[in-house]
Amino acid sequence: MNSAIDFPWDKVNVVADAVVRTGPCVLHSITFNGMTAVGDVAIYDGIDNTGTLIGTLILRSAVHVSCQPFTIILDCEMTTGIFFDYDGTLTGNFTVTFK
Repeated sequence: MNSAIDFPWDKVNVVADAVVRTGPCVLHSITFNGMTAVGDVAIYDGIDNTGTLIGTLILRSAVHVSCQPFTIILDCEMTTGIFFDYDGTLTGNFTVTFK
């Protein structure tokens, strides 16, 4: 195994409501890369916003802009998939890693 090439996590960049992954997986991390408008993003175990709510990132302050990027490690088992639901005001950029 070449650790520089064979990294075990898949990654997706998320900039709006999105199905990040369908099917069972492990949500490893969420990296907040930045935003241009404040708001919230809800993370669901599902393929839409009717799944199980895992958490909500509340990004409503200029402080979040000045401390970017930051990463949250979750290592959370997802049974249905990963869905990101922006609240309509957030304009933000995330990198999500999973396997």
